Amino acid sequence: YFGGLDMGKLLMVCDTAATDKLQTLAIIASGAVTSDYEVTIFFMHDAVYALKKDAPSEPDVESIFPEVAEKVNQARKEGSLMHWKELLEDLKDLGEVRIYACVQITEILGLEKDDLLPMVDEIAGVNTLAEQALLADRGMFL
Repeated sequence: YFGGLDMGKLLMVCDTAATDKLQTLAIIASGAVTSDYEVTIFFMHDAVYALKKDAPSEPDVESIFPEVAEKVNQARKEGSLMHWKELLEDLKDLGEVRIYACVQITEILGLEKDDLLPMVDEIAGVNTLAEQALLADRGMFL
């Protein structure tokens, strides 16, 4: 929750392609953007693979509580819960959102910027991550 705070900068680092974590990342970013935060998202490890244009379709959200997973997946299918990719794309139009993909992982996977979703601003290294961490007022790791 970002209400009542002055505009600031949020750094989010994501290292997983787990659907529930990516969905959570997008929802938190949404709250930050609507509270006038500048949001920087740095995708690492498996999360970079989720940014591929031709990444396989994602599995349903999983939970240790089957009822939660069922209801969340139903909400996604009905369109009442935006898919994380669509939400991040919309947020880029609403506010200051920068998305980076880790250079080391893109090199390992043989990916170039054109292989990634258009929402990705840059392929960058940990030096960029460190710079963004120093500029951020708040940070989170998913």
